Amino acid sequence: MKSPTYVNLAAVLVAVTLLAVACSSEATSGSEAADAQTGVVVKPAETAAPESGAPVTRQTAPPSTEARDLEPVPIVDFVWFDGTVGSTADLVGEPTVLNFWASNCPPCLAEMPAFEEVHQALAESVAFVGIAVADPGEAARELAAQTGVTYRLGDDPESAVFRSFGGFVMPTTVLINSDGEVAYVAIGAISGDELRILIDTHILPGSP
Repeated sequence: MKSPTYVNLAAVLVAVTLLAVACSSEATSGSEAADAQTGVVVKPAETAAPESGAPVTRQTAPPSTEARDLEPVPIVDFVWFDGTVGSTADLVGEPTVLNFWASNCPPCLAEMPAFEEVHQALAESVAFVGIAVADPGEAARELAAQTGVTYRLGDDPESAVFRSFGGFVMPTTVLINSDGEVAYVAIGAISGDELRILIDTHILPGSP
């Protein structure tokens, strides 16, 4: 039969071990909670999206194109949804977000409500324009109404405007600075947070 002294010592060792494991677990949970509170998001370049609800830092923006020379906006005519004739020349003179989309492009429609939120937040300083590509008829108008966007929309039935910007896949979003230069092109869907970062970085006055 084991001595009471050895039994008590074993019980103490077990208790100490369990306490150490519990403290280690609490420390790990505390670290995860701190990351969630600070909103630090780590992601592979060009792929991962920010965590839902977390503040976005500039590290989460798509890669910069600052190294290349800026090119002037190509001048091409199109038709606004209200039937009046427009031109990309009208986009020169103020920072502009030009978004190419189509009613048969689910990612395009998914990002438009977020674009509207950014538009509402920056309406005094940045113009927003959406161009429906090769999307004649009422489909584009009906689906645009469903997304709730209020910025100006136009038609590009022959894809002439889209091609002039080198477009090949939708959605494509072009950031135009106040000098009428193409400052950034985002290919594929982007979040509202990413869009805001890109605007602040590339086309708002004083941005680097």
